Formats: sequence, structure tokens, C-alpha cells
Amino acid sequence: MESIEFWLRRFINNTIVWPDGTVVEVKELVGQVRNIRIEMYPNDHNPPHFHVKTKCGTIDAKFKLVDCSLLSGDVNRKDFKRIKAFHNDFQEELWKYWNEKIIKK
Repeated sequence: MESIEFWLRRFINNTIVWPDGTVVEVKELVGQVRNIRIEMYPNDHNPPHFHVKTKCGTIDAKFKLVDCSLLSGDVNRKDFKRIKAFHNDFQEELWKYWNEKIIKK
């Protein structure tokens, strides 16, 4: 069974409620490597990709799911190695999220 922290983080990170009561999915934290957040957005556009951000704003980039190539933004070599390692370890989960949340618009 998943921890309460997992479900709270998942709820907080991917929904907002508008004043009229409409619940909208915003983003989902799908992973974290040190201070680097890996996020995916429901109803995002092609090509399949994921977002990488830091709270301090030093990284705001997008990477292709297929090969982890940089689509936009800047990342230093050290952080890219961390992102690439995450991609290699969790590529199946990233594709699963993309196919469940983005393709099923």
C-alpha cells in the first residue's frame, strides 16, 4: 500500500480547484534527483517529453522521452548526467504516465 505522503504529494502536485468548483490537473511530480524535479503535465503536446525544474530556477528544461535529448532550456553537464540516469532507470514509468495521462485526452 502506498504511503499517505505519496498520495498527498500526488494530489497537491497535479490538481487545482477553480472558484466554480472545477478540478483541473496541472502537473505531476514523477521523480526527483537531489534538487531537480521531474514533472509531466496532463494534456501536454507532442513530442512526448518531460519537464525538469529546480525551485531556485537554475533549470527549466524539457527533454524528449524517446532518447532524453534536450528540447529546450539549458542544463550543465553534471545535472544532465543525473537527468539521463533518471531517464534510463525510469523510462518505462515515464512512458506509462505519458500514455495514460496525455494520450487519453
